[in-house]
Amino acid sequence: MHVSNWLAGLFQRLFRSSTTRAGILAISEDVDAEMRDVFMAELHDIIQNIGNALAAWRNDYSNPTQTRAMVRAFHTLKGSAPIVGATQLAELGLVAEQAAKQAMRKRNPDLSLIQAIEAAVALLPDWAAAVRNSQPVPAETRNVINALKRAMK
Repeated sequence: MHVSNWLAGLFQRLFRSSTTRAGILAISEDVDAEMRDVFMAELHDIIQNIGNALAAWRNDYSNPTQTRAMVRAFHTLKGSAPIVGATQLAELGLVAEQAAKQAMRKRNPDLSLIQAIEAAVALLPDWAAAVRNSQPVPAETRNVINALKRAMK
């Protein structure tokens, strides 16, 4: 009985920094304030750039310049999110990057692909708020990732 209490306490200490009652935190609590600030600035730029590219892409789906801008922004997100422990955001970036590449190849993407990419972009401000306020991963993240994957089939 004593050993099981010790083990339970150990597991609580190990996992306390990465979870809350509401779920997994958006980023690791171990990330120092300066690193969080740098990531937040980069995330702000990504959100702005991808929003501008999405707006232009909506006007002309055949224009590869705007699709490339989205691919680059999602690629940056995929690479920088793991540094602060935002693994689900990195996964969102990876799948959205793949979806944007597919949209670029099609030049006339299916509505489901357009909507899934739009949903990924719309979720980014929720991620920024979760990171800024040390909140759990936005609830829609898994649904958006799955929608992106379905749209690419």
